[in-house]
Amino acid sequence: MIIQKDGYALDIDIEATRKYSQEHSLCDCDEDRNLYVQIRGKFPKLTAFLAELGLLIDRPDETASCAVDDYIDYHFVSYTVVGNILEFDKYEIDMFDGGLFLNIVIDNWYVPNEQKTDRYFTVTVYGIDLPWVLDEPFPKHATLGKMSSLLERIKKLFRWN
Repeated sequence: MIIQKDGYALDIDIEATRKYSQEHSLCDCDEDRNLYVQIRGKFPKLTAFLAELGLLIDRPDETASCAVDDYIDYHFVSYTVVGNILEFDKYEIDMFDGGLFLNIVIDNWYVPNEQKTDRYFTVTVYGIDLPWVLDEPFPKHATLGKMSSLLERIKKLFRWN
């Protein structure tokens, strides 16, 4: 199926994408479980956009995150689409949803861990921050507070006088 919309053109196998999205395994880490339980309700526009591509918003392939104060900063959330990007190698789409400015990058430069098709591209969302809603302790193992302290020490080592 060819999708041409908002300046991008994609050739997508919707059924194969849906099947892949439903069958791949999900990460069971604290931060990802926090994402799964609330992302669909928090971002209705993003949910609809991804659904047009055959994707389920609460079934990403890969994420990277960091615990900060009482929320999780998801550096990126990435999905795999079975198909091809037409005309260009990369598209960027900006969206305001759930009170956040999201940047969506569609490209074929990233290889997710479980990608099982030769014909694919990825949709990666940047800018997602979510509060901690799980009924379990907030993850202390990856807080930005610890990272920023380390970064400050590194900066001091490299200061020129």
